[in-house]
Amino acid sequence: MNHEQQHVQHHVQHHAQHHSQHHAAGHRHQHPALDAIMMISSAAEFMARQVDKAVAPLDITGVQYKILRILKRAYPAGLSRTEILNNLDEKSVDVTRSIDGLVKSGLVERSRPEEDRRMSIATITQAGIDALQQVDPLFYQMLGEMQAALTEDEFRELSRLCRKLIASRQD
Repeated sequence: MNHEQQHVQHHVQHHAQHHSQHHAAGHRHQHPALDAIMMISSAAEFMARQVDKAVAPLDITGVQYKILRILKRAYPAGLSRTEILNNLDEKSVDVTRSIDGLVKSGLVERSRPEEDRRMSIATITQAGIDALQQVDPLFYQMLGEMQAALTEDEFRELSRLCRKLIASRQD
């Protein structure tokens, strides 16, 4: 992350804490882009908390749930840490620590390929697959509750706008 990105991230994090109460009181930033950044940041935090609540019965985090989903798509093959990170939408996550927790709970196993013993491959276990099946109804219930706030067309428009914003500045 370069200096400019760090500055913007710090500014967003600093103001995000106070933004929701001001926004609830009708306060809007004079610059529409700043207001959008603040609201996207708040919405992302809200959604991450909802995912964490949905997967709490498994005693895992939302990020670990996403890692399990990624590994299930690759199953029966496994993936390296880099491959997992490339499939995650959150690039600042400590993937190694998240995988360590999944290994400790028996949901993922690690192996080292013969051709490169330095590389570690993570593979979802049957317990991990079973855990996903157990939590899926809770996850889909959470999605249903979120759909009470926006229509399908609004979710599509939100996704389209986010993709457009992301595509405009690929670093």
